[in-house]
Amino acid sequence: MTSAVDGRRQAILAALEQLNGGRRGGDAARLVAVAYRPPRPGATLAGIGGAITGQTAAELLQHCVTQARRHPGVVAVQRDLGVDAVALAWQDDARQIVCGMDRYGDEYLVVRQRDAGGHIARVGADAAATVGIPDEIVDQLAELVWRLCGPVPPPTGARIREVWPTSGATDLDDEALAERYAHPATGARHVRLLMVSTLDGVAAVEGVCGPISSPGDQRVYHIVKQQADLLMLGAATVRAERYGPSPLSPTVIAQRLARGQRPYPAIAVLTRSMDLDPDLPLFQPHAGRYAPPRPILIAPAAAAGAGDPRLAERAEILTIGERGVDLERALAVLTERGYRRIVCEGGPALAGEMAGRGLLDELCLTLAPKLLLTPGPRITAAGDGVPPVGTEWYPTQSLMDERGNLFLRYRPARPAS
Repeated sequence: MTSAVDGRRQAILAALEQLNGGRRGGDAARLVAVAYRPPRPGATLAGIGGAITGQTAAELLQHCVTQARRHPGVVAVQRDLGVDAVALAWQDDARQIVCGMDRYGDEYLVVRQRDAGGHIARVGADAAATVGIPDEIVDQLAELVWRLCGPVPPPTGARIREVWPTSGATDLDDEALAERYAHPATGARHVRLLMVSTLDGVAAVEGVCGPISSPGDQRVYHIVKQQADLLMLGAATVRAERYGPSPLSPTVIAQRLARGQRPYPAIAVLTRSMDLDPDLPLFQPHAGRYAPPRPILIAPAAAAGAGDPRLAERAEILTIGERGVDLERALAVLTERGYRRIVCEGGPALAGEMAGRGLLDELCLTLAPKLLLTPGPRITAAGDGVPPVGTEWYPTQSLMDERGNLFLRYRPARPAS
């Protein structure tokens, strides 16, 4: 953990301890905004709202969330003031409680026993759950943090600007970047291929794309995935990358819930042989208030009964197709389940078959400014039974980060109806 992270956490926690220590029995519930602006010491507090007579802490929080949803001006004012965390202070029969969350999703908890004099001060994931704070309060606090604090600053080397069709002189924050990668609002199924390639066409090194990626690429990669209902991969990619679900912060989960999505995207793996190790990260249980769903394994009838029997305990298995997975049917089944925003992460064989069968609606490609001068896979490979017929794709958007990575969006040229 960096000293900057430690400093932020310590300053916010100290401010909330001071808030808790200054409260007395009978004080009404209160919401406060927290600002942390190094190199200035400490963190400062400012009131957002206080409970009226008879209003509980949960009712105060719900009221402020509703106001933030209805009145963008309120949100803009708080963001202009520089809010880095939000905290709710209240009391129950025996305790003075302050529960907070910062824009990074870290939870803060300060509890003081009024009679016995006991004291708890914690920061970290799921801190509120350790003393039985209701999930509803934490969820609403996460939504209020997302709305009032705004997105986190991009990491070093990951600032991104628009290039085409409009050029921009300002960096895009995560909300603006998510808007640039929003799926169509039609409600129809939209299948997006998400890939990275070097200038000389290499899409992976020894089966993994890490050597090609960059902070900017990782930023786009996670934002695109966070908007998906379902992530689709081939089994070879899962094995090579030791793929598992990416953890989501409470504020990202709040955004997904506000869009009507599940807390985590589902993950579907297409496999012809069921040759997957159940000890891979993808198949491990996850703790926390929200956990990723069990992965879906889609295999043909020829693979029935194959693979480690533990896979049936750790994943849902769908049989679609005879000797190979029927991609059209697989997508139809997934769409019927409500998965409409689908992101395909490859690898090249799956991407090639999806493209060859006309099942892709969009390509999101990171073009890394690297020449590896080594053989390697391209972003697509010829699929079995799919004629190698190329198609034309039209660009719709181009962004660039400070290290020269290009982030390109393309749509296929559809025949006129």
